[in-house]
Amino acid sequence: MSDDHALEAIGAYGSWLKKYCPTPTIDQLAAEGMRFTNVCCNNSICSPSRASILTGQYSHKNGVPNLNGSISEDSPQLAVGLKKAGYQTAVFGKWHLTSRPMGFDIYKVTRGQGSWFDPVFYTQNGQWYGRRKKRETVPGEKHTGYCSDIYTDQALAWLKARDTKKPFCMMLHFKAPHHSYEYPERWKDYLKDTLIPEPPSLHEDVERTSPRLKGVHTWHMIHKNGYFGRHEMDEVPPMWPHDGTTRGKTTAAYQHMIHKYLRAVGAVDDNIKRVMDFLEQENIKDETVVIYTSDQGYWLGQHGLYDKRLILEGSIKMPFIVRYPGEIKAGSVNDSLCSNVDFAPTLLGIAGIPVPKTMQGVSLRPLLQGRQPTNWRKGIWYAYWATGHFHWGVRTRQHKLVRFPGTTDYEFYDLGKDPNEMNNLAGQPSYARATAQTEKILEKLIKEVDIKPNQMPGANR
Repeated sequence: MSDDHALEAIGAYGSWLKKYCPTPTIDQLAAEGMRFTNVCCNNSICSPSRASILTGQYSHKNGVPNLNGSISEDSPQLAVGLKKAGYQTAVFGKWHLTSRPMGFDIYKVTRGQGSWFDPVFYTQNGQWYGRRKKRETVPGEKHTGYCSDIYTDQALAWLKARDTKKPFCMMLHFKAPHHSYEYPERWKDYLKDTLIPEPPSLHEDVERTSPRLKGVHTWHMIHKNGYFGRHEMDEVPPMWPHDGTTRGKTTAAYQHMIHKYLRAVGAVDDNIKRVMDFLEQENIKDETVVIYTSDQGYWLGQHGLYDKRLILEGSIKMPFIVRYPGEIKAGSVNDSLCSNVDFAPTLLGIAGIPVPKTMQGVSLRPLLQGRQPTNWRKGIWYAYWATGHFHWGVRTRQHKLVRFPGTTDYEFYDLGKDPNEMNNLAGQPSYARATAQTEKILEKLIKEVDIKPNQMPGANR
């Protein structure tokens, strides 16, 4: 699993970036397995999404609605179930939760975001950082090198030392390509001097089209108070000169970001190849379920934005590719509506382990086998709790409805006709019926996910 890897930056998914994606290994996984096109997270930010993946529960259930949260003690956990069933379990890389990894025989994980270079690991044998203050030093195990390479070194060492007579589950969690999109020296010249195409909505007037959602300029590429404005814009002019206008600066900022981002992606693909090569050498490649995903998507300039968080497509849609030749038809594609709460039930199901009743997701195994259950979900629940940007909504195959606390304002998109989400249809008479139908799906979802009024985003502000 990578961090903030937009599916648009994977060649197999096809996008304006297809020609430029350095993802041959991930593309090969898709060619030999199943590629999902409508997998969405239920809360697009690192810690909450990771908690949902591990527990099969939505954020309001597992205790992690925001960054640096701690999974509730009574929440079920994937690794715990696998370990009880006799699996060898391990996790390496970024963790980004304050609760200790549970159910793992061994873990080597970083604190918070971790470092791009010379990462420090916290292990099952050492102190745990927990909810300590950021400046408080906690002794860890330091390694020298680029993070993605080091994480993979540790994962491969564990795989080589495992008991080959027992089943295993190994999770490798990359920090890349999360901002600030750092990469190792070997990737420094990739696409150098190449002008990369822009997304159609790069220069959208978001204050006009979407004041309550996209108009929150904290994540606009050139906003002076946003991450990019504070940490990256001073690096832009030498390589990407601009005329000083908003349009010019946005174009330059995009080129700067996308070059760094794709180089970081390339280093992830390098290391996935190392793992796949090992599985082949061990002659266990075809009997191992291999999953590639990200904790969420990422805006690569869509709507003039970077980052994630909001219910927009670039943010919530996750790459999800599964290779398992014994059960999955090579090169298959599935467009069913799926959620990150489905990951844990799916893996438990494949392993033949009963899924805890407290997990809220459903197994994707029927889809992997080429079967389509008749009662599959009609909408995906989404909620975001970060202060100042509270919202919730539903994404169906055709539409998206977004609600905000303390107001009757809403946003509505026709994803079939407007996949780039540039036309907010809220209040349009011609869409009154579609809006009402989507509202009914949302109301039903609120009951199904079992969220109370006092748990909704912004309820206690």
